Amino acid sequence: MKVLSDFIKRFHLDSTFCLLSARNTQLIYEYFKLLDTRNQNSLDDVQFLAFMQTSTDLKVSEIYKIFDVFDLDRSGSCEFDEFYLLVCILVAIKDGQAKTFLYRHWRTCFELLDENSSKSVSKKEFETLGFLFNFSNKAVKKIFSEFDVSGNSELDYKEFRLFAFAAIDLEAELEKKQKRQEKARRQSIISKSDRRSINSGMSHGSFK
Repeated sequence: MKVLSDFIKRFHLDSTFCLLSARNTQLIYEYFKLLDTRNQNSLDDVQFLAFMQTSTDLKVSEIYKIFDVFDLDRSGSCEFDEFYLLVCILVAIKDGQAKTFLYRHWRTCFELLDENSSKSVSKKEFETLGFLFNFSNKAVKKIFSEFDVSGNSELDYKEFRLFAFAAIDLEAELEKKQKRQEKARRQSIISKSDRRSINSGMSHGSFK
């Protein structure tokens, strides 16, 4: 996921608590009130969709999944405390601090995903966090199978914490591998281009 909003790009999380400052929180609240055109002290799914479409590059289906996750009290709307948490995550992703945010706020992220309050997170629930934090499905599925110690296709809090750390580390490894492959591909293209240049020169007698 990429953060596109120039407004969100203005903010940064503090280094101590990995949250917005009091001043920035007030600015976010004023922005929230502007989005709340119906003066309900909350955003419905349509307002939430409009905000996320202008702020990120997520698909509509992905945005609605996130709406369900952040509707913590299952009221069918997103209230300010839920919106604030979402903005913090967007800022963390924008600044490349997703790992730090997850480390600081394990329990909050766990409770976000535990939609049925079962004190465990299913693979489907965790995949929601996956695209929100730019984890590939490959990384999610591989590590989920490794850290589901109980074998019940769900992660409890301790398993979730270990899983998320491993998912982040694996994602970094996959990105490095992808960069190496891309570098090798570019070098291969350059080598082929050089060979064509040499062959072309020889055919025109350049090396006689």
